Amino acid sequence: MDIKSVDVGSAAERAGICAGDTIVSVNGEKLTDYVDYIYFCAQKKLSFRILRGRENLKLRCKNDEYEDLGLTFTQPLLGKKHICGNRCIFCFVDQLPRGMRKSLYLKDEDWRYSLVMGNYVTLSTITKDEISRIIRRKASPLYISVHTANEAQRRFMLGNKNAIPIRPLLKKLARRGICFHTQAVVCPGFNDGEYLFKTYSFLKRLYPAALSLAVVPVGLTGHRQGLCSLEPVTPQMALDTIKEVEKWQQECLNSMGTRFVFAADEYYLRAGLDLPPAESYEGFAQLENGVGLVAKFVDEAQEAFLTCGAGRAHVSVVTGQDAFPFINALAERAKLECGARVYVYAADNQTFGGGVGVCGLLGGRDILRAVSGKTLGDKLLIPASALREDNVFLDDMTLEELGMALNVPVLPAADGYAFVRNLCGESQGNTD
Repeated sequence: MDIKSVDVGSAAERAGICAGDTIVSVNGEKLTDYVDYIYFCAQKKLSFRILRGRENLKLRCKNDEYEDLGLTFTQPLLGKKHICGNRCIFCFVDQLPRGMRKSLYLKDEDWRYSLVMGNYVTLSTITKDEISRIIRRKASPLYISVHTANEAQRRFMLGNKNAIPIRPLLKKLARRGICFHTQAVVCPGFNDGEYLFKTYSFLKRLYPAALSLAVVPVGLTGHRQGLCSLEPVTPQMALDTIKEVEKWQQECLNSMGTRFVFAADEYYLRAGLDLPPAESYEGFAQLENGVGLVAKFVDEAQEAFLTCGAGRAHVSVVTGQDAFPFINALAERAKLECGARVYVYAADNQTFGGGVGVCGLLGGRDILRAVSGKTLGDKLLIPASALREDNVFLDDMTLEELGMALNVPVLPAADGYAFVRNLCGESQGNTD
């Protein structure tokens, strides 16, 4: 790995490493990627083999445990992603409309991204060498898509008859001290009911290596032509699932001191039930999976109201169909307590052909359609989760383009604190 720069005062600088050097090995092992890098950052004693021009150097230093070595490399440390070879019956990428940016159609199955970024992987095609490396590098926690503990049904749902059995693999990882969060994307008639109960029971036995299980409803778009016929989760199905999950949570609290299994927010929204309080999500470990996202946002907003002033802001808000009742309730409170003038609009997700109500999947044009010709006030608040890198929506519209089309400042609200500050104006204190 070629060194681009070395941080001043870092362990690497103390060792004598310079920009332009090439690292041959660290502690006798090759530095392959970011997983190796963070592993070596955790070592107290470091021995580097360095190429500097024609010189072959051996440099040593001591490092504070988990201190970054202070190196920047000339090439990306994670490199090319490992691509998924499954054909899952519920794959969301297969349901994307045509014409979106190419990166959205990339299916990754890379345990390194699972470790670093929390991406879910099935481990269905992982090699023995990769499993050994996970164990050797203590790559933990991982985020693993189990879906069902029934091996035959899992292979069918993954569309991969050669998928590596998940039960022995997870048992092996647990024995070797690797921790993991898990998920089951529930497709009615395929891995719910008794299948889901057995999945929960199997993973529960792997606690504390198995840290949690997220039960997530299958997401269906209007672009499923030629794909496996799947049934959407109905309000009654959602209610039945919540009853089961909450029963299992009580069992786990009694036996393990943790709820362990959590239902995604969508189940509560579809069932028309109040969401559990924020503290019941135990630190929001499955937040990126839509588990506790609404509860956390509302909890932050309620806290922000405690320091809210009478700013009398004039503002509009766009959100998804699912979150509309919660966002509208917060807006009503802002009207009463802060004197704000607020207009809340629910956007219909036409980007994905309807049926998708989460705000994080709204396209810029969905938002534009929802508010065109409506009262907008001095600014428009949108969910920050709808934006990707460089302030770009999923449909490739930019935040700047949306603002220009509406002729009003468009502000992403990343959390409940920012949302309430904008609702109530700038007179309240900073609650970050």
